[in-house]
Amino acid sequence: MKQPQALFDLDGGPGLADTKNAGFYLTDGTAYAETRDIVLIDQRGTGGSNPLDCPEFDAPDKALQPMFPVAAVQSCRARLSRSADLTRYTTDDAVADLDDVRRALGYAKIDLFALSYGTTLALRYVQRHENRVRSAVLLSAVPPSAMPPRHHATAAQPALDQLIADCAADASCSSRYPNLRARLKEALDKLQISAKVTPSVAMERLRTKLYSPGGARSEPNLIDRLAKGDISVLWSENERAGFNYFDGVYLTITCSESLPFFDETEARKNAQKTVFGDYRLTRQREACANWPRAQVKNDFFEPVRARVPVLFLSGNRDPVTPGKWAEEAAQGLPNSRLIVITWAGHIVDGLTGLDSCFDPQVVRFLETADPKSVDDRCFASMMPPPFKM
Repeated sequence: MKQPQALFDLDGGPGLADTKNAGFYLTDGTAYAETRDIVLIDQRGTGGSNPLDCPEFDAPDKALQPMFPVAAVQSCRARLSRSADLTRYTTDDAVADLDDVRRALGYAKIDLFALSYGTTLALRYVQRHENRVRSAVLLSAVPPSAMPPRHHATAAQPALDQLIADCAADASCSSRYPNLRARLKEALDKLQISAKVTPSVAMERLRTKLYSPGGARSEPNLIDRLAKGDISVLWSENERAGFNYFDGVYLTITCSESLPFFDETEARKNAQKTVFGDYRLTRQREACANWPRAQVKNDFFEPVRARVPVLFLSGNRDPVTPGKWAEEAAQGLPNSRLIVITWAGHIVDGLTGLDSCFDPQVVRFLETADPKSVDDRCFASMMPPPFKM
């Protein structure tokens, strides 16, 4: 009897529930399900899997305050610790859960489709269960050695510089916003003397808006409005509608698998050379000082070496997971291929050609398990939306 094929979808974060992606596979993503089962698993601590939610971080009055307020972190830890061992929500725990589900559902081998932190999980799964993986699609790869948020600022600066150059090269954008870099400085100088929001908080908000092509194309407008004193552009009450981030999982993983293992002095030195500064490092260091730390196995950061067919997809304008990380990960995966999508950011949402290029080519790879089968020519024609005026 032929074994059924199954695609296991792994979302990012860490701290995002995957079952929210069911809508995609029932609508625009039906091609993925034509010849295989789709398996969505809420990583432990997310969605309905004993959620480690921290609503203390999400109150509207805290929206423009520095992230991870110490009192809120302590409150969330105390509350969650009454029903959970916060050291048991690591990547390796998620790997074990993933394989338990595979075994329980009876799949001999599975395909993986992973985004962002989901690629960390996918790579670790390949490392520990290579014989259980038929193929893997890794979008915006984050090998464990990247240790976020070590490079958040230094990865974002080139993306911001590219955005400014893109605006200058666009007739409508350059006419409406003729000197975007100076306008940003004007906005930050104004915030420096304001008590409403700090420049560091503002830049963190602007950084995250660079993740999607649509968000990036709205950034010149946001910067211009911010320079006029409109701080409402940094927050919308509907921003997280349908998008719940389980911060307890994020803190357990980053506080255990990232911050203890990199040279923070060097990371701060590099971050301070950017317009984003070391804000993110400072906020997470303070949060991790008030969060339990789990044990990490000695081989966690070793390069993954496997014969599994892997398709890496990276955005040329990604502000958080640069393509060089995929290149590094690919060195131990000889049956892999990297495709860089010119106008993509951290995600591809908002680009043209998703239904005519991106999805069909990814499905072709999944059908063949052969990176060479992918026709990469159409990716160059995937275009972003116009700049918001």
